[in-house]
Amino acid sequence: MEPTALRVNLLLMTSIENIVVIGAGVVGLSCAYNLLNSGEKVTLLERGRPGCGQSTRTGGGIRYLHGTQENISMSFLSELFWKNFESEFNVDINYQTTGHLFLTSNRQKSKELCSIDQDGLLDLSALDRKQIKTKWPYLSQLIQKYGVYCPIGGYLNHQKVIDGLVAGFHKLGGKLREGVEVKTISEMDNSKYRITSSEGVIEANIIINCAGAHAGQFSRYSKAEHSFTSRHHELLIVRPEKPFPESCPWLIDIDNQVHTRPDGAGRALVGGFLGNNETTELQGYDFPISEDWKKRVLISAERSFGLIDWNSEVLEHWGGLYPGTIDYQPVIEEEKPGLFTAAGFSGTGLMHAPAAGLIITDLVKFGKSEKINLAAFSSQRFETLKGVSEKTGF
Repeated sequence: MEPTALRVNLLLMTSIENIVVIGAGVVGLSCAYNLLNSGEKVTLLERGRPGCGQSTRTGGGIRYLHGTQENISMSFLSELFWKNFESEFNVDINYQTTGHLFLTSNRQKSKELCSIDQDGLLDLSALDRKQIKTKWPYLSQLIQKYGVYCPIGGYLNHQKVIDGLVAGFHKLGGKLREGVEVKTISEMDNSKYRITSSEGVIEANIIINCAGAHAGQFSRYSKAEHSFTSRHHELLIVRPEKPFPESCPWLIDIDNQVHTRPDGAGRALVGGFLGNNETTELQGYDFPISEDWKKRVLISAERSFGLIDWNSEVLEHWGGLYPGTIDYQPVIEEEKPGLFTAAGFSGTGLMHAPAAGLIITDLVKFGKSEKINLAAFSSQRFETLKGVSEKTGF
């Protein structure tokens, strides 16, 4: 047989797998690792390389205050994973605790944020402008009237998280297939699923859809099929004229949708939507950085916080997508027997990936999870959805 013909035949061969996870972003890696650690055989399919989608285009944020109690619970469910990451994977993810200070000039918004934490787990402080400036004297130019401070949370090195999870997955015997693009998923008569891919056909007993911004194309049986969205976002690493204070919490201006945090060595990370919540057509994760956006976000950050100069030296910049849903909450469910989804995290994918992995493993192994109220993350909600749930601005 000619080499070319042999290669074509190999590509068209059908492989048989137990569990297939689609997408090796941080959510897919967490689901695959947890399932593997529970004794299951897992194959992970990735169209590029691990983390090549949104997972390595984030600011590395770990946040506890969210617009819903369920998302707050997801942060606490993920907490132990981050605390034990270095001991479990032998990788230092450089976790830095900053806390978060949410800022607004709308007193009602401030009250709403404080009221979200019904169980009192976050130790929130409601502050006025004078109290903020007393606690953080370098915020003397702050324009907002009110703040809500959450002392827990911070940021980490997202690339090291990806590297650690990949190494851990391989160590447990997982099968990672890179450069495999999933085309379609269909049901078979024997209660299995057929995946057609760029490298042939794969039959699987169970499929976990963790395809991020591409999740909608594989959610044919879900109420979420047309509810997945993607928002374009951009981030900068800058060096202000005066070194950015390392003790500064992550500052989030809810009114103007701009945020900043320390990034070490006097640098700062700056980002924001600037009021642009429009969804974007999915054409890929790589975007050219808009010079207009760059100028506007630095002006907005200077106006909001006073710590960033509009002409600060830009050291790094990158863009990406916020794969989400129309109500900013993820979909975590079993769509139908053997077909699961964990996607649409709306900017919380990194921080909530550990929780997603634990929940999906419960659903696969036991058919249910008591770790969290999953009704809030069911696609059934889109049948009666009347408004969005997120109140933190990001």
